[in-house]
Amino acid sequence: MIRNKVKFFKALGDGSRLKVLQCLLGRDFCACDFTSKTKRDQTTISRHLKVLVEAGILKYERRGRNIIYSIKNDEVRKILTDFGIKSCCREVKKNEK
Repeated sequence: MIRNKVKFFKALGDGSRLKVLQCLLGRDFCACDFTSKTKRDQTTISRHLKVLVEAGILKYERRGRNIIYSIKNDEVRKILTDFGIKSCCREVKKNEK
């Protein structure tokens, strides 16, 4: 649907959200980690993460008291990298997670 595509592209139209996506292309992150990476407060980061989840770009899971965000799937990951969005954060080996 066109409405979903509009939501997707609008979600990509913010520098802070693009920074979040760059980080998540490298590995999964806790929501609390983005404040230092984006120099934004927790409330602002939460709003950005919500936009990205609602656009179908991110998914999340609760691990104890933390919420861990990741790219929704390989199809979305490919779209982001095809758009030229590159990881800025180091990748973590599977056993480090």
